[in-house]
Amino acid sequence: MINEICTLTRIYHFSAAHRLHSEKYSEEENQRIFGKCNNAKGHGHDYYIEVKVTGDINPETGMVINLSELDQIMKDVIDELDHTRLDIEIPFFREFQPSGENIVKYIWLKLQPKMKVARLYHLKLWETPDNYFEYFEEGE
Repeated sequence: MINEICTLTRIYHFSAAHRLHSEKYSEEENQRIFGKCNNAKGHGHDYYIEVKVTGDINPETGMVINLSELDQIMKDVIDELDHTRLDIEIPFFREFQPSGENIVKYIWLKLQPKMKVARLYHLKLWETPDNYFEYFEEGE
């Protein structure tokens, strides 16, 4: 028996700034741990987020999810993050470091409950051309 799997990946963009810093550490420790990401003025990135969903191909539409539906789901998340200072303006990042790892997890936590037709499968957050962060959940 063949188990068919179909995924759709769509890429979105947002720009945001952040500072990696912890009140638990001295200024010297923050500098040692976070390096240039500890700049007191913060620094910014042009992020690209790859959103991969999976689901059954609808026999009537031929799609896993309508792209305009996915775009609308993503719009709320992008609008919240775009052109912000994450560690100051987004409450989640006052508790958790606004690292790439936590940013991609945050996006997952915002998107996952909104997925009705398709299932969120995998996220890839590009922070620079040289590094990205991936997030997915296993189990169930």
